[in-house]
Amino acid sequence: MDKSTETLNFFIGGFDGGYEKIIWLNGKLYHLMDGEPEDEEVRPEEVLNVTTPSTKDWEEFWQTVDALKVWGWKKDYYNEDIMDGTQWKLRIKKKGKRGRKIFGSNAYPEPKGTFNSFINALNKLSKSKIEFEEEELQ
Repeated sequence: MDKSTETLNFFIGGFDGGYEKIIWLNGKLYHLMDGEPEDEEVRPEEVLNVTTPSTKDWEEFWQTVDALKVWGWKKDYYNEDIMDGTQWKLRIKKKGKRGRKIFGSNAYPEPKGTFNSFINALNKLSKSKIEFEEEELQ
């Protein structure tokens, strides 16, 4: 079990399609689907997948987080030209690192592709299949 991860909670989605979530709780990663973006509880009826990543899986994930400079991402990413669309939130904390709360609404960290790479790393770690492509609206 990974003892360095304190928090890893992520949600992404939109008003019309609900929200997919990854929540680290009690040594397991839960992939959930529900309609409440800020809710960080795990309800059995919302669980799509549960996994316990290996130490190696965690090491690869944290290497990717460092390579993508997640610790230096801005606190907020907004595209004021779109009212609905895709919202996302990341709460992340690793022992020895400052915790981060990052929110986005139709905007993502630069350079383009960084956010997709983060989603891919999260999917690999959690064995989930969150589908996402950055819009060409930036």
